Amino acid sequence: MNFDIESYQILKSLKIICDRYNVKLYLVGGAVRDILLNKRPIDFDFLVSSKIDKIAAEFSQVTNTKYILFEKKIRVFRYVFNDCIVDLLEFDFNDLDSELKRRDFTINAIAFDLDTKSIIDPTKGIEDIKNRVVKCISADVFKDDPIRLIRLFRIAAQLKFDIEKNTLEKAKSCIYLIHNIANDRITQELEKFFLINDTFNYLLLMDKIGLLDELFEELSYENGCMQSSSHLFDVKSHSLNVYNFVEWSILRMKRIVGEECFEYYFDYYKSNRKQIIIALKLAALFHDCAKPFVKQIDNGEISFKNHEIYSAEIFKKYAKQYNFQKKIVKITIFLILNHIEPARLFLNWKNNTLTDELLYDFFDKFGINGVDLLIFALADTLAKGKIKMVNREVFIDFLKDMTCFYFQRYLNFLKLPQILKPNEILELGVENKKLSVVIRLLKKNVFLQKIKTKDEAIAFVKEFL
Repeated sequence: MNFDIESYQILKSLKIICDRYNVKLYLVGGAVRDILLNKRPIDFDFLVSSKIDKIAAEFSQVTNTKYILFEKKIRVFRYVFNDCIVDLLEFDFNDLDSELKRRDFTINAIAFDLDTKSIIDPTKGIEDIKNRVVKCISADVFKDDPIRLIRLFRIAAQLKFDIEKNTLEKAKSCIYLIHNIANDRITQELEKFFLINDTFNYLLLMDKIGLLDELFEELSYENGCMQSSSHLFDVKSHSLNVYNFVEWSILRMKRIVGEECFEYYFDYYKSNRKQIIIALKLAALFHDCAKPFVKQIDNGEISFKNHEIYSAEIFKKYAKQYNFQKKIVKITIFLILNHIEPARLFLNWKNNTLTDELLYDFFDKFGINGVDLLIFALADTLAKGKIKMVNREVFIDFLKDMTCFYFQRYLNFLKLPQILKPNEILELGVENKKLSVVIRLLKKNVFLQKIKTKDEAIAFVKEFL
């Protein structure tokens, strides 16, 4: 195994401390797996044969880093550095094999002896790495720690590995146990999963064994809930397909936003990447979740009146339960509540009836989040299942036009000096409580060139008196 501890100064310090105390140190888990896959790990799990309190204290002193002590069934000392995370766990030196067999999956149950440079692999994890398969170690792996039900799919998605059939069956039989663990642990695993590119096939497997419905009960009612003729799929299949096209869109961001404006959007996207990706995927799952509860059929016509409002309420329940980050919740609710809006603009654009006023109103209301909404609308539209390739390109052209309007016309207009300053408007007699409304309407009319001079602006303001 090609691992040079000398290239990691922090880990080298740990090894020196262990040698001084005559303590054995083994690298285990995902780091070993990643090294065998020729990847540079950032999370390091170490087994320490004894004297862990002394080693942990001295390691803290040497690295000037306080540890976090996790103490449930076992004590784990965690150090968070700028470029890596280090976990220390004490074990019975005479029973290394048993320690490794208590881990979750075979590919994570490999140890590397830092003294002898030898590999200890009691569960044949190296063979499973070669075969690119995730396999649980024991029948009780999910009962011992139910968070592994989600971690199974996260690790498989991260590595692009298959999941062994028996492991999938064991997970299916244990999904009810997911409620036995703290919600914050579920949230951490779900967020890690959502941030991986190309997870759709693993999400389908989660849904197949019932884990998705166990986590979010209302989603189970989507199964078999048929929609109008514009949709090819039931609500659940459509929602999963939206998730698929969200991932498709994220990987093609430059193409769908347009090269002309991509760099402007990317600055915003880069600084909010985690929140935007997770919100887009959560919105995919929840944007239509209330449809089964509001479905109406009138003369053979299916409708789902106000489903977006009720869907947002359902999501809020899970946002509170799993305590998703506030910004993620805000963007997700925004996408759910407004996911129908772009369809109206698209129809006008397609019929050459999309006016500057409609465009201005859209971005005046939504700002740069309007671009996020358009990206989500693209995924929502493509997921209906009846969109031909040529129509896909038409919607992308629409999205490009909208984005260019926002970055090249709307934002540039906002940078221009106002025709009347706020104090000038107040001097004309406008009440403070009406000031923001007057400013907003004045800006809009200037943009639409209905007001061109200061005198016209003054006359417009006086109409409010």
